[in-house]
Amino acid sequence: MLQYKDIKIKDQNLDVGLKNLLNIKDPHIFFSAQAVQKEPIHHRMTNVFYGVLTYTPKACECCGLINEENLLIKHSPKASDIQLIPYQEVPSVLRLFKQRFYCKSCHHTFSARTYYIAKDCYISQALKFAIAIDLKKKLSMKDIALRYGVSFKTVERVLDTFYQGLKFNPNHLPKHLLIDEFKGTKDCEGAMCFIFSDAQTGKIIDILDDRRNFKLIAYFQRFTQQARKRVQHVVMDMNSAYGKMIPQVFPKAKILVDHFHIIQQISRAFNQQRIRSMNQLDKKSAQQMKDYRKLKKYWKQLQKKHKNLGYDHLKQFPLFRQKYVTESEVVDYLLTIDPVLKASYDVYQDLLDAFENGKAQPFFAIIDQLSPLLEEPFKKSLRHLQKYRKEITLSFTQPYSNGKLEGKNNLIKVVQRIAFGFRSFNHLRKRVLIQQGLLEIL
Repeated sequence: MLQYKDIKIKDQNLDVGLKNLLNIKDPHIFFSAQAVQKEPIHHRMTNVFYGVLTYTPKACECCGLINEENLLIKHSPKASDIQLIPYQEVPSVLRLFKQRFYCKSCHHTFSARTYYIAKDCYISQALKFAIAIDLKKKLSMKDIALRYGVSFKTVERVLDTFYQGLKFNPNHLPKHLLIDEFKGTKDCEGAMCFIFSDAQTGKIIDILDDRRNFKLIAYFQRFTQQARKRVQHVVMDMNSAYGKMIPQVFPKAKILVDHFHIIQQISRAFNQQRIRSMNQLDKKSAQQMKDYRKLKKYWKQLQKKHKNLGYDHLKQFPLFRQKYVTESEVVDYLLTIDPVLKASYDVYQDLLDAFENGKAQPFFAIIDQLSPLLEEPFKKSLRHLQKYRKEITLSFTQPYSNGKLEGKNNLIKVVQRIAFGFRSFNHLRKRVLIQQGLLEIL
């Protein structure tokens, strides 16, 4: 380990090279011929760069007295180990000898300062900036901490200091909004978090830690009345609570039900009917057990639109004695197992066709005239759509969908999964907004 007397003479050539390597632009820092060493630190061989920081201060940092008539006296420099970005997976440290000063007026001492290291900190600004850059990537904060040899709390502090919150503009809201919810963190006030975005660009506007109506009303009332009146459409899932909140905060907005949730409701109703038909089969009968396994295995073929089924392409299906049959033949056989399933399938396909054609009247006409042959749970699931007849009818005429927002929800789940969960909603929110490019490094 070198002492100050070994490095106090500046080497011009090495000084320039090391400053370029470490990206140091402070003229008050210099390096000597013995500046680069290999030493064990915390049981690991480490690149140690010896440097000196010295200058003549203009005033005392403690009392503010102007340095006249040599009132500030230089004391012996004090070494500080400043952690740098690892080089080739080897830890790197800047052992900086900072000049100490003594004030004759206030009798206090203080050290020389540099932009390269924050006050009372032992991590270089370059390393903090590298951590801030990695926070933009799909990496957990623990992995980032391990990569740079810092603590998890250090990464959290970088996240809090280098990225500030979204700038709130009370005078602007887009004309078309997408709203949805997702599972948040344990410190959230509500069970679910709330997210909304611009329907045209898909850009997230904000993420809230509570989706309850009184919280949402209080949040949106922070926007001016003119901005809220500008909203023309709000796309949501079939959540009746939002239907009560939206007219209060967006007086001129029309509510649309997301296309995906309409199809999901229909598909789920038919799939549950398939399961009921399976469970009604006699498990003591060998033939009915074969049909049970076929209904269980080839459920995807039943869920397909009939026009997307293969009618001419032959392939082997394991449960059909390895025969070469088409998908349509498989579906035809499955529908012969239970007449109720066949009737439900016909309704399911008719609803898909009406939805694809964008015709709300035939769509609801099918639901209004369900056959008595159908089971009550299936009819109840479909009749649930009648509760949102106005919103669904309007959604047939508009191109807006929650698809873009569902993609953001998937991103949130990915970020949560990579991080193995978040303790703080604020950190989860910041990571998502950083991923979307909505927060920039200060």
